[in-house]
Amino acid sequence: MVSGMAASIRSSLESSTFDLSGHDATSIQSITHDAFSTPFPPLDQMIRITFVVGAGKLSRQKYDAKAMQILTAALRELDYVEDRGAGCSFDCAGCFKTQHDTGKNLFTVVVFPKVSGGGNASNNASGDANEEEEPLLPTNSPGYKIAVCSISTFQSLLSSQCPTYAQKRKCMECIEGLVELLQSIENKLMGGHPLDSAEQSLYDEIGELKEKLAYTQKEAAKHVDEGLLTVQEKEMLVEMNQKRIATLMKEKSSAAVAEKLKKALARKEYLQRLTDEKLSSLSSTYPPPLRHEGKLTPLRKKLLPLLALEGKAKGGFLTLAETRALTEKEEIESEIEHLEEASYGWFEEEDAFEERLQKSRDKFNAKYAKKSGGKASAKKTPAAGRSGGGGNSVNKWVLPGQKQTGGWEKAGGKKSSAKGKGGSVFSAMMLDDSSSDED
Repeated sequence: MVSGMAASIRSSLESSTFDLSGHDATSIQSITHDAFSTPFPPLDQMIRITFVVGAGKLSRQKYDAKAMQILTAALRELDYVEDRGAGCSFDCAGCFKTQHDTGKNLFTVVVFPKVSGGGNASNNASGDANEEEEPLLPTNSPGYKIAVCSISTFQSLLSSQCPTYAQKRKCMECIEGLVELLQSIENKLMGGHPLDSAEQSLYDEIGELKEKLAYTQKEAAKHVDEGLLTVQEKEMLVEMNQKRIATLMKEKSSAAVAEKLKKALARKEYLQRLTDEKLSSLSSTYPPPLRHEGKLTPLRKKLLPLLALEGKAKGGFLTLAETRALTEKEEIESEIEHLEEASYGWFEEEDAFEERLQKSRDKFNAKYAKKSGGKASAKKTPAAGRSGGGGNSVNKWVLPGQKQTGGWEKAGGKKSSAKGKGGSVFSAMMLDDSSSDED
């Protein structure tokens, strides 16, 4: 019998957040099993269920110290797969990802539930034959495009799809996950085990990962060196730097350690000079404008007189020509919404995108809307309904996973013959301090 929080989760028709403060390990496991052991009823659009599993120093004691590990382990037991690029798309049903909201200092686990009749392979726990026919990486996902494109194409994609420092950091995590996947495939070959068709296909196409990772690291470092950061990104760097220094201080003294510590301390001093006021003064140029800003401006301008005309229509005095003109309004609004959605970065957090989107709208309204007495911003699309990555679900990529007893959790492990989904290479994909920008 499902009750309490689990019942609220299963009855959700839109994206919702649930706080796990005060819940112990047994309670978290019970809630997870009751909520996600069976697919959700059919939904009009994918939803995201967000669990708050931890917080900063002031609220840390409210949460079980292992709440995140307990929740994710329970999800894996239910054949949910970790996918750090998952978004609100039915293609991502049966996936979850962990996040750290640096602004609110909260740790969360976001779950995209399995849905009845969704037609997603993740919802079919017994379709072994079908799973073998599917690619290891969805061909419309960022991970696949990064894996198979040439280095020159990748450089162009990185600039357009990952324009901020935070997105480039996540792109680095994505590439590291691909490197780990490739290593697992190569270990399987070295062990004398034949590859299945999906593994062979990806192995034949994948390439230049080390070069792509090095280029991304260099481009991310430019943001830091040039001070092109948001306040939140600087806070993330400060935290990384503090951990880096603490780690080096504990290491055995040597010339190499002393040099690394010197660089880390220099980076600390540099970050201290990047005051919040200085970073906020860059708001007109960073974060960069929406990718389709050039197409959005003329459409928004075209919408302005139609909005004014719509206001006049409420009085019931429109000519036939004016009535015909109003028929264009819905089409223009739809195109504006599409272009706004298509400007979503591959690895962009929803809050960051909403901020860039609002900045774009405010800038337009300040320049044009006041002159015409209206606002041309399209209606705001709920973040939960966004598929991400340009509005066509490209913000989704899933690496094959196994139960925790399998070998995908560590680089160099061999793939188990079992077909159950569970942990993935993403569980070990977060960058450690030694590979941070402090090096």
